[in-house]
Amino acid sequence: MDEHSLRQLISGGETGTVEFKIKAPRPAELAERMCGMANTRTGGVIIFGVADTDGQIVGLKEPNQSIDLAIRAARMVKPPIPITDTSIRTWTLDSRTIITLAIGPNSGTLYQYNGACLIRRGTHTVPLSVEEINAHLHAYEPGRWESSFAPRATLEDIEIAVVERYLDFRAEHSRERRRYTSPVDLLLGLEAAAHDAQHDTVRPTNAGLLMFGYDPQFQLPQSEVVCIKYADTLGVRSYIDRKNIRGTLPELITQASAFLKQYIRVGATIRGFYREDEPEYPYEALREAVVNAIAHRDYSRIGETVRVFMYADRVEVRSPGGLLPSITLAELVAMRVQSLPRNPVLAGFLRDIPGYMERIGSGVRFMIQEMRRMELPDPEFSEHQDFVVTFRNGMRLEEQPGLTERQRTGLRIVREQGSISTSEYCAATGAPERSGLRDLQDLVAKGLLVVRGKKRWQRFFLP
Repeated sequence: MDEHSLRQLISGGETGTVEFKIKAPRPAELAERMCGMANTRTGGVIIFGVADTDGQIVGLKEPNQSIDLAIRAARMVKPPIPITDTSIRTWTLDSRTIITLAIGPNSGTLYQYNGACLIRRGTHTVPLSVEEINAHLHAYEPGRWESSFAPRATLEDIEIAVVERYLDFRAEHSRERRRYTSPVDLLLGLEAAAHDAQHDTVRPTNAGLLMFGYDPQFQLPQSEVVCIKYADTLGVRSYIDRKNIRGTLPELITQASAFLKQYIRVGATIRGFYREDEPEYPYEALREAVVNAIAHRDYSRIGETVRVFMYADRVEVRSPGGLLPSITLAELVAMRVQSLPRNPVLAGFLRDIPGYMERIGSGVRFMIQEMRRMELPDPEFSEHQDFVVTFRNGMRLEEQPGLTERQRTGLRIVREQGSISTSEYCAATGAPERSGLRDLQDLVAKGLLVVRGKKRWQRFFLP
């Protein structure tokens, strides 16, 4: 971080990853804040010497005291939060001394303070629920959920005929069958079932149910896929079509891909004596995003499904759960990611079936190449509570109906420069301050922009 980026952080106000303190508070309060940030994927930064009410740089009279308190607070968290030479830095801004305390992104450790596991939500620090603690453990331990048992599942929920069809796809399926003497042994060997010591019986695992179950969603309702086709770019009008897709993993992928193919518009260009069809999206790239979402989602998040949204200007594929701790969004976009599936058993099943997971480790590169081949914008990758892949068909935000010329100008500036403030919007469009703020708030209400920061420090960004 340099001085320019630090000033940008301060101008953006307090957020889920940035907190201001006039000076270091008592160690107990500071330990609570640090624990909450340490349990998030992104970590965060606490800036001492800045007023949390208005973001004014007030400086510190005794900076060394704040450093000592920060180190004490880090040791009060269990396990202690690692503090390195680069974690705490002293700065001079506007002739005033401030200190930044950087908390690194979580790599799987679950931190607690005073007997509670805390997490940062917005600008508040709150305890994790038992369900959220379990979800954290599942998210950071690949394969944990797959090997667990659904509460009421028995071997009768497994369709042996589906298992047999799966074995037909394996290169050495005959040898596989000779190795096992019974269907139970076969399921155990495939890791589709395991021995339940508590009930002294063999039961299907979650992975076995998803791949070979008669009705996987009866036991695992979060595994369905929701596909919606909207008529507009915002999803505020009634939808054209909606499907809640159920079935085994291959069936989910096949049906969701068919939904996309049904609604991809196809134009035509005459070149010489031949007609060439030109779809608005590369179908195979969208299908790859669906495969990845279904195969790599966090299935431990109950009540959340994979969602495929088709708008007039884009397709969004939303997968519950962020990236694994060892993978960053920047590395993913730069295509420097080594394949590390969250659900290795499921990924192994799908690899054995032609046409499902043939691009292990190169799916992102394939999606980007396919969009570029059609001269469309690169797919966008974002991560909040979900991992989202967005494909745009070339229609710009400012080209959609229902916007004023001032708003179109503002959206174009945000797309080119990344963000805009009310004063910058007014200077670019000639709008009075109140009208400019009203224009921007209307774009936020329509879902075209999001606002960050407080009061006069507000800036507007693309969602």
